[in-house]
Amino acid sequence: MTHISTNISSVDAAILRPAELPSKYRGNGAATVPLVGAHLGATTFLNGITTFEPGAVIAHHSHNCVESVAVIEGTAWVDIDGTEHYLNTYDTTFVPANIVHRFRNASDTEPMKIFWTYASIDATRTIAGTTERNRVDEEQANQPPVTDGNHHLIQEIATLTITPGAEAEFEAAATKAVPLFQKAQGALSWRLDRTIEAPDEYTLTIARKTIEIHSGGFRESPEFQQWRKLLGPHLEEPPRVKHLEHVYLGF
Repeated sequence: MTHISTNISSVDAAILRPAELPSKYRGNGAATVPLVGAHLGATTFLNGITTFEPGAVIAHHSHNCVESVAVIEGTAWVDIDGTEHYLNTYDTTFVPANIVHRFRNASDTEPMKIFWTYASIDATRTIAGTTERNRVDEEQANQPPVTDGNHHLIQEIATLTITPGAEAEFEAAATKAVPLFQKAQGALSWRLDRTIEAPDEYTLTIARKTIEIHSGGFRESPEFQQWRKLLGPHLEEPPRVKHLEHVYLGF
């Protein structure tokens, strides 16, 4: 993203390049790159791009404001208030506030992308049939992606027990390590959680395309050695690591 200073506005203009921006996994095969929002100084709208893996579908939901979506790659089905419509590339929707709808990828082999715009920086999403409501600009699924459309992905789960009293230092060191993992071939997501019942215990979850990428690639890299240096001073005991292969996603 490039900021461009202006003389007649209190905020800067900007050039946003989606390939250079972080992607937020939404669950069920959908991932979003947020673009314009309040963080840039927008006051009346949000927009972004969501990619759907082959066959991916999101839950029925509604918003507290008007929404417009354009299909920018592939083909889609959109269900608006109980009626499905087939969409080709560049077909565009307009959905009023509080109308239940959802998108799904019409292809089982190719990805689909949509460019979305909400007519409020305070746009929310409410899952149909529930009271679950989240701000669109804060959405992110709790779980990493389980498929890239070609492979079942591997989740590497590491349980880390930290020296009591060193939690803050460890968390600061861990955040510095994120770029090291981003450089690793096949690394798709990185997540650190702290155990509520045992504050000195953390779980690190990393999604990778194959287990070989971890065991034969990253562990032999300079980045892994840097990670060990960041981690080592704060560990009470060696990490306990296991690898999980996705079997089935219920919802």
